[in-house]
Amino acid sequence: MKHTLPLAAVLLLASLSPHGAAQRDLEQSGFSDAELERIHDGFEARRDAAFKALSGKPFVAAEKQPSLAPGRPPYVRAYTYSVTGFAMRAMWLNEQLEAANAAVSEMGRYFIGNPDARDDYDNFYWCADVLCRVVEFFGRAGSRAPGRLHPAVEDTVLEMMWLWAKNNSLVSDAEHEQSRTWMLVGSENHHLQKFCTCWQFARFLKNEPRYRDRPFDDGKPAAEHHAAWTAYAKEYFRQRAKKGFLVEFGNSNYGLVGMKGVYNLFDFAEDPVLKKRAGCMLDLFWATWAQEQIGGVRGGGRTRIYQGLNSTRAWLDELGRLAWYYLEVGKVSPPRDNDFTILTSAYRMPRVVMDIALDVTGRGVYEVRQWPLGRATEGEERNAMRYHVRTDAGGICRYSFCTPEFILGTALFEARPVEDWTPISAQNRWQGAIFAGDPDARIFPQCRAMARNRCYNAHWSVQSKGTLITQKLKTSKGAAEMRVWFSKPGLEHRIEKEGWVFAQAPGAYAAVRPVAGGYEWQDDEKDKGGQWLACKDHYTPVILEVARKSNFRDYAAFQAAALAKPPQFDRQTLSYRSLDGDALTFYADYSQPPQINGRAVSYAIPDNAFDSPFVRGGWDGGVVTIQKAGRRIVLDFNSQP
Repeated sequence: MKHTLPLAAVLLLASLSPHGAAQRDLEQSGFSDAELERIHDGFEARRDAAFKALSGKPFVAAEKQPSLAPGRPPYVRAYTYSVTGFAMRAMWLNEQLEAANAAVSEMGRYFIGNPDARDDYDNFYWCADVLCRVVEFFGRAGSRAPGRLHPAVEDTVLEMMWLWAKNNSLVSDAEHEQSRTWMLVGSENHHLQKFCTCWQFARFLKNEPRYRDRPFDDGKPAAEHHAAWTAYAKEYFRQRAKKGFLVEFGNSNYGLVGMKGVYNLFDFAEDPVLKKRAGCMLDLFWATWAQEQIGGVRGGGRTRIYQGLNSTRAWLDELGRLAWYYLEVGKVSPPRDNDFTILTSAYRMPRVVMDIALDVTGRGVYEVRQWPLGRATEGEERNAMRYHVRTDAGGICRYSFCTPEFILGTALFEARPVEDWTPISAQNRWQGAIFAGDPDARIFPQCRAMARNRCYNAHWSVQSKGTLITQKLKTSKGAAEMRVWFSKPGLEHRIEKEGWVFAQAPGAYAAVRPVAGGYEWQDDEKDKGGQWLACKDHYTPVILEVARKSNFRDYAAFQAAALAKPPQFDRQTLSYRSLDGDALTFYADYSQPPQINGRAVSYAIPDNAFDSPFVRGGWDGGVVTIQKAGRRIVLDFNSQP
C-alpha cells in the first residue's frame, strides 16, 4: 500500500518552501549558494513538520508474523519497527511517553525471553539503529532529553543488548589485516547492519558498570569489542572507496538498510578517524546516487532489485523518499522504519552533492563508470553465510549514459557461470532507462524470475551512450524468458513497425527490438501500470535505443532513423550500427566479449574505481574527488583528521 500524509500535513510541509510547491523547478540550470543554503538549512523544519504530522497517533503494534522458513523463529521485523518508530517520534515530540516506554519495555522482554527470535538475522538488528538512538537521545545520559526513556526501561534495553552482543559479537570477526574486510557474513547489507550493531552495543556496554567487565562468549569484554569494531569499520570504509564501493550496487533499499548504521557511527563515534571516514562514506554514497538520478529516482545498473513493484514503481524507492528531506525533491512521505535514524542524524549532504542532485539540466550529458567487486572466491560454498569477495579480479563495469531527459544504464558483466559470482552480485540485476516527467516512467529488459521473485546471473549486455544490447545467459539460474517493461506513466504513442516498438517520453524517444523470434504483449497480474513485451525466443539479443528529442526533427524522424539501421544477425553474431553511429558487435554464442567500434569490452581491473565528471577516484587509492563547477570536496579515506 502506498504511504501518504494527510492533506493538512502536505500543506504544512509545502508551506515551508518560499516557492510554495516545496519543489524547485529542476529545469532551471544552476543552483546558487543562497539556494543551496536555504534547502540545506530547511532540513530540520521539513523533518519536524513530518514528525508533527504524526503527532497524537496512538501506538499500534505490528503483528508478529509466522516463521520465514522451517526451523526459524517468528518473523518480527515489522513489530520491532513499529515499536522503535513510535518510541522515537513520541519521545522526540515529548508525548505519549508512558505508551512509548511500555512498548519498548514489552519488546525488550520479548527478546530477552526469546533468544531464537533475538538472534535471527531477519529480526532484531534491523531496528537496532533506531533503538540505539532512543537510548542516545533519551536515556539517563541522553543528549537531547534525558529521562524520557524511563530508567527501568533503559535497563531492560541494555539487558537485551547484552544478551545479543555476547552471543553475536566476536572480536575474531573484526579481523581486517588479512581479509581487508572483504570476508562478508550474509549479504552485504546484513554484514553492515551486524557490525554496526556490534560496535554500538559494545559502546553502551563498555560504559555500564553492570556490563563493562563481563566477558562476551569469546572471553573478551565490551571495551575490547568496541575497539576491534572501531578499527574494522575504519578499514571497511577505506576499502569501499578503494575498490568501487558496494557489491549490492545501485540498490536504494538495501543501500539505506546498510547505510543506517553508518549514520550512527558518524553521529556517535568518539574516535575522530572513524567519525571522519563514516562521514566520507556517506558523502560518497549520496554523491554516486546524486549523479544517476532525476527528481529523486535513481537510474543505472543495479543488483538485488526484486521483481514486481520494486522494479516498476518509484514510491518503493527508500532513498527517493528521503530526497524530500535533503533536497525538497519528490513527494512528502511520512517517516517510517529506518527513516528515523537518517532524519535525526546530524549528517547533511555537502553543497556540491546537493548541486549535483538538483541541477539536472546543468549536469548536461555525460557518462558514469564505476567498477564494483562481485566475483566469488573459488572453492567456497556458493550459498555459504560467510564468504570472501575476490579483490584480485574485475568482471564488472557499471555504465550509465545520463542526460536531463533520461538515464540509461547497465552493468557490463562477463558471460560467466553463475558460480563465479557472489549471490549478492548475481541476484536480480537491473538495467534499463528511466525518464524525466514521471517517477514511474521507465523501459527495462528483465528475465522473468521463475520462483520466489529471484533469479541469478540472468543476462549480459553491452552499452554505448544511448544504445543497450542485452541477452539472457544460458548460465543463468532461475531465469525464464527475456521481457521488456513499458510503463504507462510517462510514456505515450507506442507504435510497432518492422519488429521495432517505439515510445516517447516528454523529452526522449525510445525504441526496442528483439532481434529474433518475435514477441507478444503480456499484462502484469499485480501491476497495471505497464505491459511486458515478452520475447518468444528466450535467448534473442534485445536492442534498446533511447535518444533526446532535441536530436531529431520529430517522432517520425526518430523512427525513420531506427528503421534505417536494421541489425544483422546470424544466430551467433549481432552487428548493429547505433543511432549515435557506434558499431556494436555482440556475440550471442558468448564466445567473445562484445565490441564497440572494433574494441573489445574490457572487464579487467581499471585505473579508476569511479570515473565521471562529478565523482572520480583511482583504483586502490582511497581518495575520491566530488566536484561540479566551482564546488569541490576531496574525500581522503587514508588521512588522519
